[in-house]
Amino acid sequence: MRRDRISKRAQLRTHYTNENYTQARSLLRPGQPPVPPAESTDQRTFEAELFHEVIDSHIDFTEFPFGIRRVRPHPDTIELVVENEKRAGRLLDRILPAYEPDGEVHGMPGLRIRQRNERGIEVHIMGRRTSAWLTGIPSPVWTRCEQTALEQVADIGWHALWGGPREWSDAELVFEQRWNTGEWARHVQAGAWCSSGLLRRLGIFHTITSADAVTGYKGLGINGYEGVGPVRWCIDVIHRRGVPYRKERLVAALTDPEFGLPVAAARHLDAIYPPGRNESCIRLDDDDRSGLIELRFQTFNYPSLHLGSCEPEYRVIAEGVERRIARVLSAGQ
Repeated sequence: MRRDRISKRAQLRTHYTNENYTQARSLLRPGQPPVPPAESTDQRTFEAELFHEVIDSHIDFTEFPFGIRRVRPHPDTIELVVENEKRAGRLLDRILPAYEPDGEVHGMPGLRIRQRNERGIEVHIMGRRTSAWLTGIPSPVWTRCEQTALEQVADIGWHALWGGPREWSDAELVFEQRWNTGEWARHVQAGAWCSSGLLRRLGIFHTITSADAVTGYKGLGINGYEGVGPVRWCIDVIHRRGVPYRKERLVAALTDPEFGLPVAAARHLDAIYPPGRNESCIRLDDDDRSGLIELRFQTFNYPSLHLGSCEPEYRVIAEGVERRIARVLSAGQ
């Protein structure tokens, strides 16, 4: 009976992370949630910012949501398996810090590459209990992506900061003090559980939905909450015409008491999207109103997804999307 329960939990975890069964089962720990949360405030805040950069750097059409093939969450770190070299390059361009003279710091202040091995690279914020592994492509390709980032920074006259001393630069300290402290920083930190939790469950946008594309952004506050309201994450779940949304399955996964997040249907007034008036927009928030997930289901006609008209570089992706849709529909999800 215990073995059956472990097998069921491992199988369910694969829906959230897109790991294979063996990988998911190997990371289940007695007494821990099947999708463990980040164990420290630093790690949770780090992952919240990393999630922001993951969705903001996603500008190409990819087979997997946000170009992340799978995630492997641990209490003290997280592994993001990127889809390909282009996606790796886009992500590094966003997170590696660089200083624009007489301007500001771009990227994630204080971020450095802690180690490199055959799996990929580990990044962290210096002086804080943080860690994320970026994998999915061979180690030499990660090195090439980093070198390309260095060249791009130099070409526009900026200064790369991630290869410097093992301490925060003056520019990073000034930027951090100006933008990442005070009341607003505390507000963002209070909602970090939401975006960190979404990052640790990215797989559900691939395994549970039949979407052709998933995009997102960090939204502004909305009516119905006191003050600035919760930290709001807008997720666009985009389907081609004729493909069912599977909204109920996605909401059920996000609100599952064991595998999901502590969210439920949001109850508030909103002049633009009143509750019950827009069936394509579903909002989920927590009891403390610190995090808000806005799922927006859309239908578009994508001529480029017709295999006969695809550009060669997208044909493989389109074929993968076709196979995934067939698998999800055949499973009755």
